Amino acid sequence: MTPVNTKESVHISFSEAKKKIMDMNLINNFLMDSAMEDPEDAKTIARIIISTVLNADFEISDVHSEKLFTGIDTALHGIRMDAHLTAKGNEKIISADVYDIEMEDREADRPYLPKRLRYYSAISDSKLLPSSSNYDLLPDFISITILSYDPFLLGDMYYEAKMQLMNHPNYNYDEGRLNIFLYAGGNPNFSDPDYGKKVADLLKYIVSGSLPDTSNNDIEKLDAIVSKVKSRSEVTAKLMRQWDRELSIRREITEEVTREVTKEVTKEVTKEVTTERDEKAALNLISFCHSQNIPDESIRKNLEENYHYTTIELDSLFEKASLKS
Repeated sequence: MTPVNTKESVHISFSEAKKKIMDMNLINNFLMDSAMEDPEDAKTIARIIISTVLNADFEISDVHSEKLFTGIDTALHGIRMDAHLTAKGNEKIISADVYDIEMEDREADRPYLPKRLRYYSAISDSKLLPSSSNYDLLPDFISITILSYDPFLLGDMYYEAKMQLMNHPNYNYDEGRLNIFLYAGGNPNFSDPDYGKKVADLLKYIVSGSLPDTSNNDIEKLDAIVSKVKSRSEVTAKLMRQWDRELSIRREITEEVTREVTKEVTKEVTKEVTTERDEKAALNLISFCHSQNIPDESIRKNLEENYHYTTIELDSLFEKASLKS
């Protein structure tokens, strides 16, 4: 059985939090969330990402974020953004009324991406179409997911997923939904090299923070927003608060796991303990629990509740166990 680590993480200092923020890029959930807090910055970020990916000019009418779970590290889920847009220019470009932008930096989520997006779009649909409304009023929906890993392990930079009538693939089965996946490290599989470079430069900046070797006004605007956000002391303070909050969550989980492990350890070690309370078995239990880093408080509680030891008797047992070790 694996020992339980009950050692708590220390609180993060302001300087440590600042350093973590300076090392972040937009692919990081926390930094992306912080950059989207200012409405005008949010519109700029949404416009640049959507215009670059769809290779057309867009104007942003509204942006709002739905924070499913914003984590301080890449092990936690991050921001989901719905951007309500109006397109200008060529009406034949790929366009929709609602756009969803996501940053994905958690490779463990790869198997669940398609169903996650199905779930997210269902949430959006339920909000966009009032009850008793005609289905033709449901807006078209395009999801753009930017990833630091290959979502399908096929090596490409650009993936496009859409519903299809399988036995008649040429039929236009239009449910009004399109999912675009962009892997920063993939092969730039674009027929237009200029368009491909713009997308590749944008993805590289989002994932690594690296500026392109040639001037790019949009990426420079993104970098200015990121630099501004990183310099704000309130962003550092927010990270510190979130760190403490997640530390509390982890502590609660650890305590729950410890309780469950204690129960299992008790079942394994105290099989010979009878209702008459075998002192040898109790001492073996204490020694074994100590070897698993289970706190004395949990051991005492178990012995008290299951075998009705008194406080004085427990003190004596722990003293004997200490001398024995």
